[in-house]
Amino acid sequence: MQMFKKLNPTRKIMGRIFLWFWATFLVTAALAVVGTRFFFEELEVVDIKPQDVRALSVSVSRIQRNNAQQVPLVNLLNRFERERRWRLIAVNTNSKQVIAPSGPPLRDVDVRALQNLIGQESAIAIKRGAIKFSGPVFFNHDEERYALFSAKFDRAQENKPSLLLLFFIAILTTTILSWLFARSLTSPILDIQSSAKKLASGQWDTRVGSASNRHDELGELARDFNTMAARLQAMWGAQKRLLADVSHELRSPLARLQMALGLAYQQNVDPDTLSRVEREAERMEALVAQLLTLSRVEAGHVSLTKQPLAEVLNDVFTDANFEAQNKNKQLCIAEVPQITVEVDSNMLCRAVENVIRNAIRHSKALTSVTFEHDETQWHITISDDGDGLSLEECEQIFSPFYRASLARERESGGVGLGLSIAKAAVELHNGVICAEPLSDKGLKVTLSFPR
Repeated sequence: MQMFKKLNPTRKIMGRIFLWFWATFLVTAALAVVGTRFFFEELEVVDIKPQDVRALSVSVSRIQRNNAQQVPLVNLLNRFERERRWRLIAVNTNSKQVIAPSGPPLRDVDVRALQNLIGQESAIAIKRGAIKFSGPVFFNHDEERYALFSAKFDRAQENKPSLLLLFFIAILTTTILSWLFARSLTSPILDIQSSAKKLASGQWDTRVGSASNRHDELGELARDFNTMAARLQAMWGAQKRLLADVSHELRSPLARLQMALGLAYQQNVDPDTLSRVEREAERMEALVAQLLTLSRVEAGHVSLTKQPLAEVLNDVFTDANFEAQNKNKQLCIAEVPQITVEVDSNMLCRAVENVIRNAIRHSKALTSVTFEHDETQWHITISDDGDGLSLEECEQIFSPFYRASLARERESGGVGLGLSIAKAAVELHNGVICAEPLSDKGLKVTLSFPR
């Protein structure tokens, strides 16, 4: 059974494509054969029924009885047709003019066939598709000689589908098959694409669903994707646990170091040395605190409540303005729009505060904060007049421990975690944070949130 499964061509994309084109060729060939048989029928000689010959002879006798009344031949044929419920056709043996008073016009092939039959001595029958012609039986009318034929229709064949209907059925069938075939290929690809986008946005538990149950190459790709996603999720979880564990492990020796510093001050150790050790201890404490904050934010869940935006950010702007004044810099904040937003106030304040403090730290004189909003989103844009960053650096500054300038960050006291915390907090709100250089130097960071 396993061997037959492996040989099944539908389990591979190449086999399915081969079968599809093969089926298309077969359908096209079948339609061509059917169309040829239905619409390009050849004339064939068939047995004539005696009753048909007798009926023609009766019609000829009646025509000749009406010769004295000089009734036009067309009228006579028309009258007899209504009585017999079949079609009568007369062909002038001299001029070969065909008189068919009722019904649709005869095809050229039928006209030529009847004209050729006027040389027959005895009646025969020919058939083309659904129509059968019987005759000729000769008679004279108005001093002209005619050959009389009858035409009967096979009702079963008369109701055969038209060429237009067959064409429509062919188009409909191939369209449905093409759509099903295309969907069978694109549906798993779109599923994998959607999962890849979610994984790239940090949703590490994303997996490809139904596509992974397929038995072709796309199914193998989906299963490999799920394996990769599981390993990435495990690695990301291990990294977060490592950050949390290292942060917790560092807090105890830091506490002991600070206690030792206190004892050293009491024992009159060199003040300059102690001050240097104290600064480094404070720097390590700040690093550990930010690591713990980043770990909590990345692993946390937001508690969203509806609040006025101005009320949420009021304390953040007050503290930021105080910090800018202490550094002899200017912080220009536009009027906060009077809108209500659904946010976690602690997370939002942490994100905005980190971005503003980063801008103040790197600005030369001015940092500005502006707002935009519409029915679906609201944005905070924070700009500074510092040296700015390249496009490549703008894509990396939200990564943990990334420093665009190592010396500059150390002088400013940064460790490369503030913007990472801001990014994690924004993404917890299903928002987006991005940075871009300004044309006249400086940097612009935009935080976008759904309303």
